[in-house]
Amino acid sequence: MNRKHISINVMEQVFGSLNLSKEILLNEIAIILANQQLSEYKMKNDYYEKKYKKNFNSFDKEFRQTIGSYDVENDWMSWKFAIESMNYWQDILAQV
Repeated sequence: MNRKHISINVMEQVFGSLNLSKEILLNEIAIILANQQLSEYKMKNDYYEKKYKKNFNSFDKEFRQTIGSYDVENDWMSWKFAIESMNYWQDILAQV
């Protein structure tokens, strides 16, 4: 018996025992992955809020009014991406 056949058989047994369809299981996995992504970007946001002792909007306003260093500009880009990604994953999860 090859490994692929055994895996399919085990998968069918597990799904059957839990009364789960493949579609339900895939939806659950998608929700878990979306929450994982959201959590990752929330942690990045929290990191920058602690580092700069302000939220992104305050940081952004200040950043745009001054000439910052290369490191500050990198932080701004990374933080902006984290905020946009957080919003994206929150929107995805709001549809669940």
